[in-house]
Amino acid sequence: MGNESLRWMNESLRWMNESLRWMNESLRWMNESLRWMNESLRWMNESLRWMNESLRWMNESLRWMNESLRWMNESLRWMNDSLRWMNDSLRWMLQLLNLPHLLWRSINLTM
Repeated sequence: MGNESLRWMNESLRWMNESLRWMNESLRWMNESLRWMNESLRWMNESLRWMNESLRWMNESLRWMNESLRWMNESLRWMNDSLRWMNDSLRWMLQLLNLPHLLWRSINLTM
């Protein structure tokens, strides 16, 4: 082999070496960016877990609220019924109180 071809071989090997260095460097940067992506995905995952947990708690508290509203509604129905009965009782009592007056009047009218 001649001197000139050895120089060309050496030069091309230098270029190959340089391009491999650049490839290695870009792979390092890619690796680093993938590490950061992985880390940010971990944080996202963690925050989504917390969100999910808080939504579970919210859902549970809404269930309890709903249940307590059902009970309130039921107790209001009972109150309403008892007020109706009281009203009916008072009406009957008033009619009974008015009965002597009506009797007296009817006696006076017949005489």
